Amino acid sequence: MNNLAKIRVTSTVENALKKLRKAEISVYDCKKRGADFIFCVKDKDIKKVFAIFAKPCYNIVVERESLAKRLLSGAVLRVGILTGAVVFAAAAFLSNFFILKIEVEGSGAYLKSAVLQIIGEEGAGEWKPFSSLDVPVASGRILSLPGVTFCNISKRGSVLSVDVEADGHANYKVSRDNLVSDVSGKVAGLAAICGTAAVSTGDAVSVGDVLIYAGTMVGDKFESGIAVGYAEIECKKTAEYSAPDDSEESIRRAYASLLLDKDRVISRSHFIEPSEDGVLIIMEINYLHKISINLT
Repeated sequence: MNNLAKIRVTSTVENALKKLRKAEISVYDCKKRGADFIFCVKDKDIKKVFAIFAKPCYNIVVERESLAKRLLSGAVLRVGILTGAVVFAAAAFLSNFFILKIEVEGSGAYLKSAVLQIIGEEGAGEWKPFSSLDVPVASGRILSLPGVTFCNISKRGSVLSVDVEADGHANYKVSRDNLVSDVSGKVAGLAAICGTAAVSTGDAVSVGDVLIYAGTMVGDKFESGIAVGYAEIECKKTAEYSAPDDSEESIRRAYASLLLDKDRVISRSHFIEPSEDGVLIIMEINYLHKISINLT
């Protein structure tokens, strides 16, 4: 599209896409580059984008003006040519309104099954209009796949092209297993970026229960793929700690013995009982345990 300007903002992909989607701004050619998120928007949305990221914590610049602006600035005397190009582009768009084929290209093409699942879930499919695809959300979900560094969704005639680039030097392996719970508790949150959610928020789960299946249903057939996402499980734990006394230091040591550094404590309480060697500190803890698969 000729009216797309390239923007660079210092922000996480998730945070930026959330803000842009809330403002109903369409984005294209999404890419991560270090701490920066690079994307394209229509000329009419540039002011709105700068307003969204106006806070000092965001460093935002226009890396490249749209082709339309660059052409207009130096082609005032070539109105006829530009008019013809616009008419040709409009005619090409109208004559190829529907998607007849979907192609996944680039070094990340090995993730084709996962990409096709995401594209389908966000509205794209053969004989469907391109406008039915939620490009920003689809791009964000594809960028969240393991190792993906670039995603561009475009339409060439009747072909929907998804260019996915992945870092071939990353020190990880893609797991094709299901995401399985390693604790017992209640599901507090679940994000299935790719794959099929097996549980919902509020469900009780036990160790070994499947949280996200590595694949999806296509019609009445299950197609294998990969699971990408995470779950937060609310857990309860009761533990005892023997101490010489009930001082603050003893209580601190008691809680430290639980080894919950990677989990977020929601609530905790304790009571003291006398014992032969001093006291027994009995603790009750509620905490959130996070488990993920194929997230870098």
